[in-house]
Amino acid sequence: MNLRILLVLIIGSTLVFQGCASKSTELNSSLSQQEVSTVNDPFEKVNRVVFSFNVIFDKIILRPIAVTYKALVPGFVRNRITYSLNNLSMPITAVNNLLQGELRKAGVSTSRFVINSTVGLLGFFDPASSMGLVTETEDFGQTLSVWGVSSGPYVVLPFLGPSNPRDFAGLLSTSLLDPMYQIGGGSAPDSLRTYRLGTGAVDFRSQNVEILDDLQNNSIDYYAAVRSFYSQGRESQAASNLEIDSSEQENDIFDDFEIDESYVGPDIEITYD
Repeated sequence: MNLRILLVLIIGSTLVFQGCASKSTELNSSLSQQEVSTVNDPFEKVNRVVFSFNVIFDKIILRPIAVTYKALVPGFVRNRITYSLNNLSMPITAVNNLLQGELRKAGVSTSRFVINSTVGLLGFFDPASSMGLVTETEDFGQTLSVWGVSSGPYVVLPFLGPSNPRDFAGLLSTSLLDPMYQIGGGSAPDSLRTYRLGTGAVDFRSQNVEILDDLQNNSIDYYAAVRSFYSQGRESQAASNLEIDSSEQENDIFDDFEIDESYVGPDIEITYD
């Protein structure tokens, strides 16, 4: 569940990447002794002011919208929206896979997008997963990490929440790298950005209402708890990217397909005159 929390932290709100809500109290118990001192947070005083603003924004606007959305929209429809948002992230994931030298993952991400956009009806369904094509989303901040760029100091951005110079640069670069934003002309790219940011924030916030409420209610220091979740999550993602042996990624790009090797074709007897 921490990955889900990380997504909320990154996308468009006050708390806007692993564990579950039941572990939040356990995590918080060691927070004051260990995590607070290890996070590079030289702008803490300013960050706390911005964080307080974001919390108020979340309390007054985003959380009520998310709660109403969850109450009024059937779960089936909400799941379709989640699938469509995940599908829209696959092209930029494929681009970042390539930039990181992850050829197999790039093949899987591209295949997921093609299959779910066609057979899956514009991504509202996810037949690719049933075919064994499963991958995690990648962003340019992770790519910069693979390239050796350090994260820099922890910062809290208005509305966007926790970040750092590397991840913020990655967020800005996404608009230039994401193929989805190059589709169509006129206001089409802007409309797509609005849908992904606005709907994405509400969608993820609605999925994590209870988790984040529990985190806030059980944290001795809510600011420090969110900072710890964000920093640990991003570092974990960066470490996972760096552990991959790129020499193995040039082979078996479509290994995720499950092939029945026992199948030898239809029982047809061929005779020659």
